[in-house]
Amino acid sequence: MKSKIFIFFAGCTAATLFLCGYFYWKSQMTHIHRLTTPLQLRTKDVSNGLLPLGTTLYYETSLAEGISRYKIYVNIDRMPLPLEALQDPTKIAPIEAAPFTQSALLRLLKNHPITKDDLRTIVSSGYLSKEEIQEVLYEFTKGK
Repeated sequence: MKSKIFIFFAGCTAATLFLCGYFYWKSQMTHIHRLTTPLQLRTKDVSNGLLPLGTTLYYETSLAEGISRYKIYVNIDRMPLPLEALQDPTKIAPIEAAPFTQSALLRLLKNHPITKDDLRTIVSSGYLSKEEIQEVLYEFTKGK
């Protein structure tokens, strides 16, 4: 009888340890997304950057406002940057990334070089109308 009770408690302990390990491992799992189309980068003041096709985004959290937050990792080669302590972690100022609008894409074409492949991917993403695509392509070829 004592051995059955011991086996029962040993099984319960093993199952509990397994479940705790599973939930700990699941919470530590990193979820990623690789961009299939470039995204427009913008801040409060500037809106002319590009997050390139194939960039890996590391999921962090989703906020109640409908915004999801991702991290990207950037390697800076042989250029040490001065660091400062962020006293209040709520003061993070994220950059927004969004699909390109026609006006943002036209601004990008005027201010930055863009490859034909990036342009093809952006216009085939489905976010622009046919008329907007025609105008963008006209502007792109006009500069060539």
